[in-house]
Amino acid sequence: MYRYILIDDRDSVTIFTLNRPERLNALGPELRAELLDALRKFNNDAKKRVGIITGSGKAFSAGAEISTKPSGPGTINLEDELRNSFHLILKEIRFSDKLFIAAINGVAAGAGISLAVACDFAFVSRNARFVLAFQNLGIAPPDTGLTLMMARLVGARALRYLLIGGEFTAEEAEAMGLVKVVDDPLGEALKFANEIVQGPFRAYSYGKRLINEALFKDLDQFLAVEARLQGELGNTHDFVEGVSAFLEKRRPRFTGS
Repeated sequence: MYRYILIDDRDSVTIFTLNRPERLNALGPELRAELLDALRKFNNDAKKRVGIITGSGKAFSAGAEISTKPSGPGTINLEDELRNSFHLILKEIRFSDKLFIAAINGVAAGAGISLAVACDFAFVSRNARFVLAFQNLGIAPPDTGLTLMMARLVGARALRYLLIGGEFTAEEAEAMGLVKVVDDPLGEALKFANEIVQGPFRAYSYGKRLINEALFKDLDQFLAVEARLQGELGNTHDFVEGVSAFLEKRRPRFTGS
């Protein structure tokens, strides 16, 4: 049914596998469209209770796909991409009455981290890495809601990564309270999912509503600001230079314009 998403239905549990291993499961337009469609169908199915998101190969997701060099400022509409794709996927996970578990088997970068953090629980392999490198593209720190989510969940420990980017390990992510390090992320996710579906699921679902009310009530408002600001940065020469340098595998020469 899908080209870039594998769906494994197991009664009330569904496993969503991002399946572009040759591109480290980068979130290109086709994969995002398929994931959004799959999540909507899952959320509209009254029999479903837990979704598990994982990646094929050696990565969870490398985040947004960067494959085209902009011909000039404004030729890539970052605001529209966020509003009409990335943000919709995020909200299907965060505002669902189902529970979601991330099984992180390798590197997660950019919006790939956002997918993981949007889930209610996350299990991660010991060799996984989390990479925030938006600033190297001349755009603001992590989008797809990650700035708000990490600031709320982690607090001051996240500020360095949110402001200037960087990389942290699975153990560091666990120390922040974002994940649990395990030997077999997918196996642990399935085990935990089965425990959830056998428990008082409505209580769990309502608990998620209360968490959203306490921590993420203003997420929609935040995402609107995020999309507008990233859209403005997509109109800069620094964004063109950052993407060009990434594709040409060289150090960017930013001018602040």
